[in-house]
Amino acid sequence: MQTKEDDRLEEISPLASYVPSDIDVKKSHVAAWTDSLRAKTTHEPNIVPAAYLIRDAVIRTADDTFGGHGFGMIGSSFVDAQPYNPHDESNGLIRNAISLLCRKVLAWEPFRFIVFISALGLVLLSFVEPPSWCLGTIEGCDILLNAKGPPAFTVSGTEESVEEVEYYPNFGITLLNTRQSLYTESVFLFFLVLFVLFQIGKDGSSLMRYLMLHSQTSGEDSGSSGIRRLFGNEIFGIRFYRRALRFVQLGSIICLILGLVEAIFYGRKRDFVPLIRIATFLTFSRGAQRELETFVRLMPDLFSALFLLLCIVIFYAWMGVVAFHETHEGTESFSDIFEAMWTLWICITTANYPDVMMPAYNQSRLVVFYFVSFMAVSFFFMMNVILASVVNSYNIQMCKRTTRLQAKSEDNLKEAFRQLDSNGIGGIDKKTMMALFLVLNEDCDDVRRIPQEKAELLFAILDKDGSSQIEEDEFMSFCDVLLLEFEEASAYKTMIESCCPKMYTSSWFKNFRNAVKSDRFELVIDFILLLNAVVIAAQSYPELAGKTVSEDPKIADGEVDTPWEVMETIFTIIYCMEMFTKVMVLGLKRYSQSYRNLFDGMITILSVLATWYVYYPNEFSDSRLIRYVVMARVLRLTRVIVAMPQFQVIGKTFLDIVPAAARIVLLLFIIMYSFSVVGMRLFGGMITRDPANDLSYRLDGTDFADNAYWANNFNDMLSGMNVMFNLLVVNNWPEQADGILAVTGSKYTRLFFLAFHILGVIVVNNLVLAVIIDSFMSEWALDHRIRSTEVDTGDAIIADESHAFFEASNVTGTKTNLSGDYVATFGGLGRKRGNLQHFFTINDRSSSTRIDA
Repeated sequence: MQTKEDDRLEEISPLASYVPSDIDVKKSHVAAWTDSLRAKTTHEPNIVPAAYLIRDAVIRTADDTFGGHGFGMIGSSFVDAQPYNPHDESNGLIRNAISLLCRKVLAWEPFRFIVFISALGLVLLSFVEPPSWCLGTIEGCDILLNAKGPPAFTVSGTEESVEEVEYYPNFGITLLNTRQSLYTESVFLFFLVLFVLFQIGKDGSSLMRYLMLHSQTSGEDSGSSGIRRLFGNEIFGIRFYRRALRFVQLGSIICLILGLVEAIFYGRKRDFVPLIRIATFLTFSRGAQRELETFVRLMPDLFSALFLLLCIVIFYAWMGVVAFHETHEGTESFSDIFEAMWTLWICITTANYPDVMMPAYNQSRLVVFYFVSFMAVSFFFMMNVILASVVNSYNIQMCKRTTRLQAKSEDNLKEAFRQLDSNGIGGIDKKTMMALFLVLNEDCDDVRRIPQEKAELLFAILDKDGSSQIEEDEFMSFCDVLLLEFEEASAYKTMIESCCPKMYTSSWFKNFRNAVKSDRFELVIDFILLLNAVVIAAQSYPELAGKTVSEDPKIADGEVDTPWEVMETIFTIIYCMEMFTKVMVLGLKRYSQSYRNLFDGMITILSVLATWYVYYPNEFSDSRLIRYVVMARVLRLTRVIVAMPQFQVIGKTFLDIVPAAARIVLLLFIIMYSFSVVGMRLFGGMITRDPANDLSYRLDGTDFADNAYWANNFNDMLSGMNVMFNLLVVNNWPEQADGILAVTGSKYTRLFFLAFHILGVIVVNNLVLAVIIDSFMSEWALDHRIRSTEVDTGDAIIADESHAFFEASNVTGTKTNLSGDYVATFGGLGRKRGNLQHFFTINDRSSSTRIDA
């Protein structure tokens, strides 16, 4: 029998008969809730297209907000594309059933994680498989990569052993043979093929729809030309980008499969397969796609500065060839226009300055005007102009990107609202919104799953005026609200609070908690850490002073019988007590949310394990292991510096810009990886000390050999990556280039190093600086603005604009079917933190109370 209370709840919430009041609902009730809402989507077909519009708007907002992190924009269709509706009976029962099954699999996070790991695994496979240059040799990779013996020649003045050296220096991490590599690649490709098949099945088992070549409902009818159907209305616009991404993804996987078949059945080498692998991985990384797009867009702006630099180099090279003709300087460095340009380019990198000018400078001091003027114009002026151009272009591109994404998101939301408000009443009721959340859960695998309790909270936050309807102005914040993360405040309860509530509320335990949370407690621990550091320094003084000392034999007898061992054990016990006390007072969750506590806890656990390992009867009994582990804990003394407000802002800003820096570092890795693959193909096996290989003797007398740069080669993937990093650092890179020149005998090899310097150092490295500068300034300003503040909006308490604490039964005037305290966050994201106060403020409430922390 339905009571008056039930009638009142049903008036407040149209979903009262669908959404149970208890979060831990039984599965049967969940099924009834889902079936009822799905029936609503069937009777109101506008909900599904609206969900797809919102899905694309959410992806754009998340991409702009979170910096493009995530699985990738690979499961999305266009905002104006006609989405496949698996609940439309006219499509056929079998196709609909396949589509629903594929959507569930694609929405399953473990499967998506496996697919991403497979794409990443293909890239990492290149580091542990045999390099292609040795696959066709008679000896084989296993013999060549492990060959050792007397070198072809030795360099005078070195202390290296002439008895045994690596003939083909490499990193020694070729863990897989050819067969194992092919099998591993087959496994990775299997999951990627599965993913593509599920994508096709999700889109109605239509390859044309998967490639986004099907007919559109807006602006593109079935009679459109082939070019227009392929590229859409805007060449290199969002439609072209999405379609190109699908084509690259499918094409790269097909190429990998064909190459795998050729290698298995015909034994053919696949020199450039790693490049196809990195292209495949790129289609699964939205962060890398974003930075690659930025990289491509800023190149036109950068081209003018690079062209001007080239003109300066040509002019000075021309002048140098004429000025130094028939001199030692001219013979060595300015023999012709191209050699002069190469010399001056090295000057720009400062790798040969002032060495390159010294022969001529010793003969005439007037030479200084030539080189100093060149360095002033090229290095001090043009290189900084290029840096400024990159920073300025990056900021412009980011502003354009943000504006473009926001405009498209707003257009999507307005169109979605128009479709959901099919009756034209100016609002969307709760049942329609819940049906919308259901479609986002089941049909849009790009959007994070929305549990029932989160759906309740999202609706309440959107309904700021408490009218139980979402108006258009409220609906426009849908994307930002959807990025909120909710957690029950009970998750922060400590074990004492849960198991012994009386003890937790007692006065003595409250005083104990306050003491542990106080600054005095931290000062005591810091003082103990300082004592620990003094003890370790005193124990290590002989080694620090460079003295030769003999260890006390008692140190390694497995017993606590020396003063040092007693003190180390005491310190370990104190640290264990500190960790246990903090976990008891703060709870494990809150304790682990602090980076400092995580570091302390890890070192404490390692100290305990080391103590147990040393003093438990076994073959290893050296107590110095404990000292080495505990030494790491002394690093916590840096918190004395971090305690200063200025350093706190710097440290916090550094952590906040890590995601932005990680994207561009990923792009840099892709470029280094690609050049390493090309280098391994062109120069693999050429850096050798094998007396039986004539190439080894070509290095005799070169700076490469004199500096013992043998390990800087392209004999395997990781060695090639190390060469790329050395080139990125710039110092002494000409010696590396001259070594490759010596073994190849071709100056055209310099183009390889020149291309990487332009792309990797001048462009991407400056782009890294631009990202860090832009992110740092934004986060610095934000952290200064929100420092030490709390805002009470009446519906929530906003702490530092990053956490909102609220009671879930009534949010911004809207009653929900939930109860209890919740915490809402943006995942610690800086640039969206300020929106929390807006979300938890009722429209008709004019002010909020601001409290100093």
